[in-house]
Amino acid sequence: MKTRTNLKSAIAVILLLSMLFMTFACSSPDKKTDGNNQITQAAGDSGQIQESEAAVEEFTPVPGLDYGGYKFRIFGFDGKGTMWQAMKISEIIAEEEIGEPIHDSIYKRNKIVEELYNIKIDCVPVTYPNREDFARIASKAIMAGEDMFDASFLVGMAVSSILGKKNMTYNLKTIPELDLSQNWWDQNSAKDLSIGNSLNMVIGDVNLYSSLAPVVIYANKQLMQQYSINNLYRLVKEGKWTWDALHDIAKTTSKDLDGNGKIDKNDQVGFSTEYGHLYVAVMCAGEKMTPKNNQDIPVLEPNKERISNIIDKVLTVYSDKDTTIFGNNLSNFNNPYFEFLTPKFRDGEIMFFVQQLHVSFELRGMDADYAILPFPKFDENQANYGSYITNAFATYTIIPITCADTERTGNILQAMGYYSKKYVTPAYYDVTVTNKLVRDEESIEMLDIILHNRVFDIASLYDWGGISGIFETIGGKWNNTFASQLEKNETKINAAIENTLAELQVN
Repeated sequence: MKTRTNLKSAIAVILLLSMLFMTFACSSPDKKTDGNNQITQAAGDSGQIQESEAAVEEFTPVPGLDYGGYKFRIFGFDGKGTMWQAMKISEIIAEEEIGEPIHDSIYKRNKIVEELYNIKIDCVPVTYPNREDFARIASKAIMAGEDMFDASFLVGMAVSSILGKKNMTYNLKTIPELDLSQNWWDQNSAKDLSIGNSLNMVIGDVNLYSSLAPVVIYANKQLMQQYSINNLYRLVKEGKWTWDALHDIAKTTSKDLDGNGKIDKNDQVGFSTEYGHLYVAVMCAGEKMTPKNNQDIPVLEPNKERISNIIDKVLTVYSDKDTTIFGNNLSNFNNPYFEFLTPKFRDGEIMFFVQQLHVSFELRGMDADYAILPFPKFDENQANYGSYITNAFATYTIIPITCADTERTGNILQAMGYYSKKYVTPAYYDVTVTNKLVRDEESIEMLDIILHNRVFDIASLYDWGGISGIFETIGGKWNNTFASQLEKNETKINAAIENTLAELQVN
């Protein structure tokens, strides 16, 4: 048992050493943002990422708190995946420093929090991509009343199986130690993910995979230079990065390399995506399939006219056979995005490549530089850029109803959230915007837009009545049947919503 004095001294030494030897800084430079997410540097900002002194003062550890070496168990990914490089990083544990910035920042965070409250952070493991294990293992343990884990960083695809059932997780708003108003918790998620004023999941800086999961546009800078394309970063900051702008550039940069008179997978293509990203485009344009009423209840009342207009706009790009190819149409691959499209972009044969942010890890050795851009706006009248995080990769913080001590869990998660923002997020920024050891400072501004404007539609997480399939079907057939598809599936979707509300005992 450590004395309070020795504990404070140890923490002070750790913080001093980390400040002296830290090679990357807090999440981003101080920025000013107008209503259109047009970001400008604050006066006097040198443009270098620096540790935020203001952020340091936001967190005050509980004085004298000592949990006597308690093993704090988080159910989540273990960093032993074998495909994408991001799978090899756990957002929960790091046993030792290995010279990889994100991994080492997680190690640093854990050591500080462990020393702070005299605990040991442990992972109850799931190996990516075995996402079905989340729902199966977690639900079995919770329903049996087994105290298997204190908290979980739950993958999005398991949300409906766990959070759609009564008495499975705590309402995070009832745990005062978990101050969700702090800036290391995503405020959009805290607002949008509640049902009936009960919030059972949230994302924050602790959820590294939710920072890796936004769907973005990668742009090839070599092709931009070759075709004399103007600065796309400026286009974003001026609020003019729209589907029309993307399509114009994509058409310009498509080229028939094999001379067969058509654009296919063997050619230089302007745009590569997948059918389901049509739903992403709708959400990033600010629309929801199930907006919430004044009782905070999701209802199937989408803005049909605007959504249909968005679909029309995107399908103009989708149906352009001289410009666009789809990963869905590529056969003879276990994973066409990993095996074919990512290398094709890396080789300079795709202008705009739609994928998750974690794919940037695969591009660090790319000969040609690339830009990271948010999803385009529907048009210039749209106020903000939106950012959708894919359910196949994003994680959400939950506390199971079997947790024996929510006060302890709240205190530890709060500390982990703060030190994740202080160390893990800056390392993530640094790795993501660095190509062959050259930093792309303007991409930092793009990451700010992407990560600070994440959008959430509960319908996407619960997939009530197979609602996501509507967009998958439309995107694959290039035919805007949104109104008829919605009418056809309305009864099924509403029944699924009502079933979830009944399970959660929400009226």
